[in-house]
Amino acid sequence: MAGTPNSEFLHKLEAKRANIRAAAETMLQEVRSQGRDELTIGEHQKLRHILADVNALDGVIREYRDDVGRIGDLPKLGLGLGNRSINTAGRLSPLGYTDEQLRRAFDAINRGETAVLEKRDPGFTSATPYIPPELGPVLPVFPRHEDRLMDRLPGVGIDVPALAYIEVVSTTGTATIVAEGATKPELLMPADQKVATARKIAAHVGVSWEAYSGDYPAFVTAVQGELMRCIIDAENLQLFAGTGEANGHVNGLTTNANILTLAAGALGENYTDLSAGIAALRNGPALATCDLILMNPETWAAIRVQKDSYGRFLSDPDPTREQANTVFGVDVLVSTQFTAGVAVLFDTQLYGRAVVREPIVTRIGFSGTDFVQNVVRFLSEERLTQTIERPQAILKLTGLPTTAPTATASTK
Repeated sequence: MAGTPNSEFLHKLEAKRANIRAAAETMLQEVRSQGRDELTIGEHQKLRHILADVNALDGVIREYRDDVGRIGDLPKLGLGLGNRSINTAGRLSPLGYTDEQLRRAFDAINRGETAVLEKRDPGFTSATPYIPPELGPVLPVFPRHEDRLMDRLPGVGIDVPALAYIEVVSTTGTATIVAEGATKPELLMPADQKVATARKIAAHVGVSWEAYSGDYPAFVTAVQGELMRCIIDAENLQLFAGTGEANGHVNGLTTNANILTLAAGALGENYTDLSAGIAALRNGPALATCDLILMNPETWAAIRVQKDSYGRFLSDPDPTREQANTVFGVDVLVSTQFTAGVAVLFDTQLYGRAVVREPIVTRIGFSGTDFVQNVVRFLSEERLTQTIERPQAILKLTGLPTTAPTATASTK
């Protein structure tokens, strides 16, 4: 049951439970058909085992249904290259934990332990020096994960290290009325073959054997979560601003030379700038429909609190009524890994796709003298890249505010 919880697996669990119950009912019906009122010793043992299996599945299904309700399913986005199916790229590289990890985290939450990170030589993270017994029942408050861009992009999985694709920049020529026998106008769509090589994103962290073996399981779970957060941060950064094949990076959204660009106007007119960017995409060579905007949290905070000359918020809805996470009906996704002062507007279904060679995996092992120093090391890594097939379905809006406004509280 490792990986991201989903409705499909939940249905399989429910079907398995139904099959077990049906087997029990069939056995009881056979006993009744024989005119017997009591079960044999063997039948009684078999029924007891069946009921135990059903009760165990009931517990698993309840927990799994809660997970599915909390996380939700990612939407499918059609078909991809050849016979490969395309889903949201995040599904190709899911953020999930094994049954053992989930069970240990659940037990830890019920007990409630805490820890403070300490970095020590020989390079591992320990909780022991900072947890006196009276502080044991406090739950760790880290990590906090940001929005994952991969969850909003179409994706394709590959079985080779690199993928060749075609980049189309523009179409020249127009269709027109021609006379009988006259030469028809020609349309030209120059296409360049590009290569996207899967790049590895990885990091590792060590914890003491004492913490790992059961002293502080909540701390160990939190450390693994923090490791995953760092991987996702690097992933967001590469998809947004990776400098491409020449530099051994992912092909980023903002670094392709053929994307559309627009400079923002005066401060306070940024909603107009965003509207102009949406229109530029729709009117550009790709005829793209903007369905996602990427911003740094500071930039988005500065824009959504802009006011008119009467002191009224320009954002709709008013932030006093509900959270404003869209602009002109377009979703806004924020991450600290996106460049401050820049907004990227693009058509997620047209620009290209994320390409996953190896989904995120976490391995446990030793490095150097870890074994003799009682250090257990977690290593997480993934291999991915991105194809920019229609760069003019991407627009980079620059010159936006880089810091959120601040308020000074009165001391009177």
